[in-house]
Amino acid sequence: MTVGAIINELKNVNRKLSANDYQLLGRIIDGNNDTEIFDYTTLIDKIKNSEYFDKEKIDDMTTKDELIKYFRKFHDTKSEIGNISTEASLKNNIDIFKIKNLLLKGVPGTGKSHIIDNIIKYNLGLKDKPNNILRINIHSASSNADLMQGISISTKNNQVSYEEKQGLVFKHIKDACYNPYEPFVLVLEEIQENSLNELIGDLIYLCEDKKRTKIHELESSIFNKDEYEYQELIKLYVEEIKKLQRKNEEKESVHTVKIPNLVTTGENRELIMPDNFYIFCTSNYRDDKKVIEDNLLRRFDVIEVYPKYKDTLKKEFISEKVSAFLEKLNTDIYEIFEGQKEIHPDRFLIGHSNWLDVENIGDDKFYKALLKVVVEFKEIREVDYEIVKKLFEDIIKDYSLELNSESYKDLVSSLQEKVYLNILNCTEEYSKKHISNQE
Repeated sequence: MTVGAIINELKNVNRKLSANDYQLLGRIIDGNNDTEIFDYTTLIDKIKNSEYFDKEKIDDMTTKDELIKYFRKFHDTKSEIGNISTEASLKNNIDIFKIKNLLLKGVPGTGKSHIIDNIIKYNLGLKDKPNNILRINIHSASSNADLMQGISISTKNNQVSYEEKQGLVFKHIKDACYNPYEPFVLVLEEIQENSLNELIGDLIYLCEDKKRTKIHELESSIFNKDEYEYQELIKLYVEEIKKLQRKNEEKESVHTVKIPNLVTTGENRELIMPDNFYIFCTSNYRDDKKVIEDNLLRRFDVIEVYPKYKDTLKKEFISEKVSAFLEKLNTDIYEIFEGQKEIHPDRFLIGHSNWLDVENIGDDKFYKALLKVVVEFKEIREVDYEIVKKLFEDIIKDYSLELNSESYKDLVSSLQEKVYLNILNCTEEYSKKHISNQE
């Protein structure tokens, strides 16, 4: 129901609002589907107790006409009462989901990004807020200049000019500051490819929970945020937070860092880490370096994500037999590398993502997923074939697979023939024969 429809209902002074009308209004205002309101007096009380309405303006509100005027301001801006409920819900999500810095790590294909997507959608309620989410895939060439701030160089009329540029993360933090009652999320994928200290070093100090600025706790009626430049807004936040701390008899403390001017001179800019800003990271394993530096480890909640099977994934995993195959494969892999005195045998497990839509053991998709396993051991892990030879020999024997397992070369070749024969034998004669056989 739009605000216009609500006003029209209220205008009809000769007919009382129905119990359902009051119920709808109350639930929208309260942001709670369990709210029960069946009369005008209770509705007014609910409005007066809501933090999203100006209490001073409704203290003397006793008639439907006054209520009409009050709702009209939303109607004039083409708003809907439902938006109030959405804002209330998003603000509530900030209070409920308290993990602000999260790292999911594990072998590739275990659904780390999928977990983050679900948190964003269901825990933070950002399904319809794509602008609140910034996702960056980290690689070896990623830099602080890309993410935080850097210098852009341009040429005009044979004159070279230098200007400061704001990085993607810096801009996203600013957006979060201008929308304190909505969660904002930074997703950094594949952080093992670079150093977080180098990429977002300016934020390391501030991302700790106790150093974040609790802007979402400030009253919405304090100021119009859009009237302020960013630095003015930060100063205002600092002042208001300190006022709130004094009111609550807490120690005055607002943590900021100075951002240096790279080109211009003058006062350095201040940066805060708002408490509505979430940092979610994913990482695969790296043998040559730590996944995350020690100073970040204590600031992040770190969760190991392991392969899952049909008993957990249900319908996502099509075949129960393929799921059982993958589970046994991972059990054998773990035992082999544990027997090799490997410190982290779980780092050699195989993720489930490539196996989810495999329908049968021995079909094309099965061989394709198995080929990826072999290539990972050979090319990425560089595991001596003698260590894993028995593993593949047992697979071939137990599942009656027509494969040659004498060496990596033989195994890869026989798997490629199962999957990519049409590419390996890509001649005009073969193609015509292959097409006619399919017909």
